[in-house]
Amino acid sequence: MKDIGFKKEITTGSYLDHFNGFQEKKLTIEVRYDEITGVSTRILPYRVRPIKKPDLDFYLEKSPESLCPFCSDLFEKTTPNFMPNIIKEGKFRRGEACLFPNAFPYDQNNNVAILSSRHFIGMDQLTADTMRDGFAVCRDYFHRVAELNLGYKYCSINWNYMPPAGGGLIHPHLQTIAGHKPTNFMQRLLTSAQNYSSNTNGENLWRNLIALEKNAKERFIASTGTISWLTSFAPKGMAGEIDFIFKDKTSFFDLTEANFSELLTGLSRVFSYLHANDFISFNMTFYATMTNNRNFCVQGKIVPRFVVNPLGTSDLNYFEKLHNEIICPTVPEELCRELQPYFMGS
Repeated sequence: MKDIGFKKEITTGSYLDHFNGFQEKKLTIEVRYDEITGVSTRILPYRVRPIKKPDLDFYLEKSPESLCPFCSDLFEKTTPNFMPNIIKEGKFRRGEACLFPNAFPYDQNNNVAILSSRHFIGMDQLTADTMRDGFAVCRDYFHRVAELNLGYKYCSINWNYMPPAGGGLIHPHLQTIAGHKPTNFMQRLLTSAQNYSSNTNGENLWRNLIALEKNAKERFIASTGTISWLTSFAPKGMAGEIDFIFKDKTSFFDLTEANFSELLTGLSRVFSYLHANDFISFNMTFYATMTNNRNFCVQGKIVPRFVVNPLGTSDLNYFEKLHNEIICPTVPEELCRELQPYFMGS
């Protein structure tokens, strides 16, 4: 089996420690590079985690239900409708969930899906049932645009949960994108998979990655059936990264109702862990092709987000934004061990 492309380099430094009588203190920093994703991450020798759960009232007071465009009293007046050729009713609906065009889009086909009429849903309340209809309207939209033969080849479901992750509104909502071209990062995943297949006489990168990680027993959290859950070798966030990969699902339209139920159950377990560890925010993306691509597997990533007290300092700084490297005081292998109990019995 060909090497997956995980690279690691250890660097050391020293200084005179003012906390210990200015005695010499040596520090080790581990620089990791993932050839699949192109991500370079520096695993730091000190730990930074939320000391206590941030005050949710701070956010709720600044984003009250009375001013929320997604809440029932304002919803129909303050949200766009689709063109009639997409859906004559204007919006896709399942129960209280609803998908509609983004009034401030990032892409040609960028939509918003609210999970329900509830203005705020705490992370500990993000159960599979709570999320089900919200993800279902995303599926309904992708199936509809496929019926229209618009030529879209790539899609994603995205989530900025709460303001520390870029959520502009408290009301829980997903965003979908569908288009002719993948985003830059998804293109990297596709290219890596194609190159790996070309260099290995047709072997599948994701199948081999799962096998290697499962055998190594360092970052493999659990298998829940079709989905493998693992922590990333080189995370994209300070608090680490949790990945999920659908084995042998090469297109969005390969996924069944049962596959989505499995996904939502797994997500709820991750969110339970985050809630128990005082996180209130995360980013999530689900990547898929809309035509079969034998080198790709439908997959996704979750990055916990937090602010550093007492100033509420962002967990992003010049290193991520201007040097394109991640600083991460979370050891992926430790994060994996912490998550495994939440998947017991899966």
